[in-house]
Amino acid sequence: MGTIADYTGGFILESIRKALHFFDSTEGPLTHDEKGQRLHKNINEFEPLILSFNQAAEYIRNAKSIAIGKRVCRALHPESALTESVFLNELAFAMAASGDARTATIEEAEECQQKSAGHPLIISKVSGEYLEICPSYPPDCIYWLAEKRGLHCLQRMGKP
Repeated sequence: MGTIADYTGGFILESIRKALHFFDSTEGPLTHDEKGQRLHKNINEFEPLILSFNQAAEYIRNAKSIAIGKRVCRALHPESALTESVFLNELAFAMAASGDARTATIEEAEECQQKSAGHPLIISKVSGEYLEICPSYPPDCIYWLAEKRGLHCLQRMGKP
């Protein structure tokens, strides 16, 4: 499972880089591939959920602290759409302290999500809690690429 230290120390970015390389170096479904199954297990540890704007807003409103910063994977795809993630609670504090995000208010975080309309919102677990809301960019997103290769990992959050 990804941890806060993985995010602030760059390990998460390196893990995503390796996964993207694997996707680029293989073809077809990965459901019966041994490396594909390991990757699927690692991705599923983040328990990614597709959220509606209202569901994301609920997480934001219940957070103790909030920060906004570039999508973690955007460093690997600087040409991708410029959208920003919302980090919550301990991850928000750590990302702001490392200079990878800036602290934000509830209103700023909700506005950030509104600006990303058209990008599916995904919330991921970090250190065992849902702490990152990402306006994903499907052509480059590790979750969407896994789905495309048969490694189903994205769930829709049930109605509150």
